[in-house]
Amino acid sequence: MNFTSSEMDFVKENEAYRPVPESDKRHLESADAFDAELDKMRGAASAGAMPDMRHCIIKGIDLAGRDLTGIDFRRATFDGCNLHETDFSGSQMDNVAFYNNDLTGMKLCGCKARGCSFRFQDMTGIDLRGANIYSSVLEDALNQDKVIIDDDTQWYKMRCPEEGEAFIAWKCCTDLRVVMMLVPRDAHRCMATMETGRVSKVKVLKITSIDETENYTWAQSTVDPDFYYEVGKWLEPANGFQMDRWKDSSPGIHFFLDRQQCVDYQSK
Repeated sequence: MNFTSSEMDFVKENEAYRPVPESDKRHLESADAFDAELDKMRGAASAGAMPDMRHCIIKGIDLAGRDLTGIDFRRATFDGCNLHETDFSGSQMDNVAFYNNDLTGMKLCGCKARGCSFRFQDMTGIDLRGANIYSSVLEDALNQDKVIIDDDTQWYKMRCPEEGEAFIAWKCCTDLRVVMMLVPRDAHRCMATMETGRVSKVKVLKITSIDETENYTWAQSTVDPDFYYEVGKWLEPANGFQMDRWKDSSPGIHFFLDRQQCVDYQSK
């Protein structure tokens, strides 16, 4: 399976980690205020550009069923809004935070919706056809399995075999030792919305240096100093395995599917 670095770059460099000046945060708490700001941004947008609604704090507004397609909402916050069947198709939705809203039936078709927070939201009927939800948080959301997806939806389906198939996985340990692991057919496995995943059992096949010029018999976990990977041994996580796939940072043996991404993540 081939990967590009674009999504990893999103995690390492995306603007969510840079503070937003308070002056850039537009607080909109009524439908009239929202419509006035959107009309203003439509008028200011150059030909072919999206209206700029970035960083807006949109609170307590009924936007149910509205056509909000083709708008730049990056890093906006929707708090306590009615977004039932609201259509954001084709909008730029990276790093949008959703808090205490009605999102049922919301349309995100064809959106870049990377890094969004859906925590504690009911996702019933959210239309993700053609959407990219890389690095979005679905942990503790409701009805994550009741969204609408298609073959063009990115990062909703797990990238590893879901069950009954063995595969090779990778992880980087202390001293930048790279561990090649066999995940057996009977191992539990899960991935959320990123390249990393978790499994319940592995066999250590090989341990090498990053440049593959040296071989080792063991490697030490970067998280648990008492957990070692030894060539030829079967291992299970010392703290058990969390079955909920959306709980990304939880018990299990964490892995990458691609060796180079594993190395890039640990060494940059």
